[in-house]
Amino acid sequence: MPKPKILIIEDDPAVRHGMAAFLRANELEVDESETCQRATELFRSGSYDVVVADYSLPDGTSLDLLPQFKRLSEDTPFIILTAHGSIDLAVRAIKEGAEQFLTKPVESKALLVLVKRLLQQQRLRKKQEVATREQAGPLDPFRGVSAGIRRLEEQARLMLEWDSPVLILGETGAGKGILARWIHAQGPRREEAFVNLNCAGLTRELLESELFGHERGAFTGAVAAKQGLLEVGHRGIVFLDEIGDMDPAIQPKLLKALEEKTFRRLGDVRDRVVDIRLIASTNLDLEDMVRAKKFRDDLYYRVSTLTLRIPPLRERPEDIPVLAANILKGVCNRMGRAEVRLSPRAEAALRDYGWPGNIRELANVLERAMILQKGESLDAPDLGLDGRRTLQVPAEGEMVTLKEMEKLHIERVLQRSGGNVAEAAQVLGLARRTLYDRLKLLGIPTGKD
Repeated sequence: MPKPKILIIEDDPAVRHGMAAFLRANELEVDESETCQRATELFRSGSYDVVVADYSLPDGTSLDLLPQFKRLSEDTPFIILTAHGSIDLAVRAIKEGAEQFLTKPVESKALLVLVKRLLQQQRLRKKQEVATREQAGPLDPFRGVSAGIRRLEEQARLMLEWDSPVLILGETGAGKGILARWIHAQGPRREEAFVNLNCAGLTRELLESELFGHERGAFTGAVAAKQGLLEVGHRGIVFLDEIGDMDPAIQPKLLKALEEKTFRRLGDVRDRVVDIRLIASTNLDLEDMVRAKKFRDDLYYRVSTLTLRIPPLRERPEDIPVLAANILKGVCNRMGRAEVRLSPRAEAALRDYGWPGNIRELANVLERAMILQKGESLDAPDLGLDGRRTLQVPAEGEMVTLKEMEKLHIERVLQRSGGNVAEAAQVLGLARRTLYDRLKLLGIPTGKD
């Protein structure tokens, strides 16, 4: 786990070295500067969590630096130290954006407490920002009794302490996002941010802006600078869902960020340093896409250092009653209803169904059944699965192509959505345009949209 990074700007060598040594002894990384010019160079080329600056410097004051630094990174806390404090100066410093204004001499222990408090506030702020972007799901991706799910848990736990990228493979609705959040919650970066971006359906320009951010005036409509998800996720985890749909023009920029830990905002000319752990997911065959020159081989090898495959529900039918009971419990709690159970016939119907949408589809079926049925139990007819084709899993020894399986899967989802392509695309986790392309390629007629 990388250490928080502090920049100390102080022209007195004894004071500067003393503060730096004490902070380093307390598990913090420290860079030192004695002038405004050198501090600006360091801040532009690095990524700092807190800045501690003396007010009076040989080539200016820390109030000269403060607005520059805030333009470059508005979230980085700035502490000003001075030997000649005044109320007017303190008020001005706070108005300019300084978090604290301290009179020298400052005790090293007091400075450490302040720095750690600002670091904690920074972590909480990042978590709150991320919380507004998404609604977190339940953090138990291993609910079930099958050998496949136990093997997945064992592999995932072995990967927790490593910092290499993780590639999660699985069909739509299998729980790839839940597994990614579990890795974050259980790993060494748990106190830092978790940011999530679905790469499917985003234009190249929007995806680049979301990932890397942009400067004011970088393009029409960029009226203010914006942090990208890589910056928001600094020291934490960035989860790129459906990375197989990432625009080819963005792929080399992501590779550079992963290998060199640097990137540039749109419209900027300087590199920014970032430290993240990447988790990516896809329901596509990336190896096949690499062979077809639709996905960069060097990026594939980088993101697939550690690989986890979530088995689909049809490969672990013994887990379905366990998952269904847990989902029902959650739905009952949200609805304020007494506990509802599945009848033996309902459990059998759930096990026999193919579940092309996996856990997401299972949850939708059960929630719909709960809305329409007010009794204390759910029976097979309440589930609304009658008349739907079960997934035609090939018999042992029967050979089918991946294209045939994909066609059957999409047909099933379209059937469940009544032919509504927009709804089917949402269930499949695809952009509507991407689904239309696949329908045309597979020769599947479209219904209503």
